[in-house]
Amino acid sequence: MNGWQSIDKLEDLQHHYPSESSCVPFLFELKWPQGFVCPRCRHTGVYIIRTRRLPLYECRACHHQTSLTAGTVMEGSRTPLRKWLTAFWLVSRSDTGINAVQLSSVLKVTYKTAWSILHKIRIAISRDDSNRSLNASVQGIVTFLGRSFRPTSNTLSLHPQECPLIVSTSATPDEENIVLKMKLVNRKDMSGKLLLRSGCDNFIAHHVSESVPEVSIIRQDFRVKRSSRLYRAFSQARRWLNDTFHGLGEKHLQLYLDEYCFRHNASAHHESAWGRLLDLCMSTDTGSVTRYCSTPNPSHHAPYRRAV
Repeated sequence: MNGWQSIDKLEDLQHHYPSESSCVPFLFELKWPQGFVCPRCRHTGVYIIRTRRLPLYECRACHHQTSLTAGTVMEGSRTPLRKWLTAFWLVSRSDTGINAVQLSSVLKVTYKTAWSILHKIRIAISRDDSNRSLNASVQGIVTFLGRSFRPTSNTLSLHPQECPLIVSTSATPDEENIVLKMKLVNRKDMSGKLLLRSGCDNFIAHHVSESVPEVSIIRQDFRVKRSSRLYRAFSQARRWLNDTFHGLGEKHLQLYLDEYCFRHNASAHHESAWGRLLDLCMSTDTGSVTRYCSTPNPSHHAPYRRAV
C-alpha cells in the first residue's frame, strides 16, 4: 500500500496522497485486498469506468456497478477522499481525539459536514465493539456520568440527567490481554443507584462470551474503590469527554464511549489504531451508515452538567 504503514505525521499523509486520484489505489486495496470481487455475484472480472469523479467498477459477469465508497462510511458523501483520510488519521492518531469544531477547521468544511464524518466513523467503531465479546475473566463496576444539579438531593436517587454505565475489563490470568468496555445501562435496570441483577444479565448476554468462566460486577456505586483500575479508567474517559467535547448528551454518548475504548484498547495492545480504523471504515460488512446519521442539534451536546 505504498508504505502507508510508515506514515508518522499528518503532513506525511497529505504528502503521500496529494490528490484524489492518488487515494484511489490505496482505498481500492483496502476494500478489495485480494482484488476486485463483485458484491452481487462474487465474480472477479471487472471493467473500470472512468467518466465520473471516482471510478466505477462494473462486473464482467452480471454487469453490476459499484464504487470505492459503496457500503463504506463514505457512501453518499461528496467530501473528497483526501479529507476523509485526514479525518481517519486524526481520529485514530490523536491522543485526545477531535471534535467537530476542530475537524471543520482542519478540513475546511462546514460544522455539519465535520459532525457527519465523525458520526459515521464512530458508528463503524461502535459496531465493531458490539461484535467483539469479552472472552476472558470479566470484572465490572457501575458508575455514573453527570451529576445532580441539586447537591442536597438524595444521593441514592438517580437524577434524570445522570447516565448509569457499566465499566468492565476482560483479562487473561497473566493480564497480557486486557480489553476495556463501557456500556450505558437502561434505566429500567436501575433501582436508584443500584444496578439490578437484570442489568448484569443484560450486559453479560450482549457483551460477554458464553465461554467466560467468571463475571464479577459491583452493583453498588458506594462499594467501588476510587483507586481501582476500573474507576481510574472511567475517570480518564470522563476527563476526555469533558476536555474534548465539553459535555455530551445521552443520545450519542455510547458512540463516544466506544471510541474511547477503541483507542484505549489499541494502545494497550500496541496495535495500530490507524490501520484498524481504516479496515472498519472501508469494510463493506458493516453496510451503509447513512441512515443512522441525523443533523446535529446543539441541545444534544450539553444536557448534563460537566462532571468534575
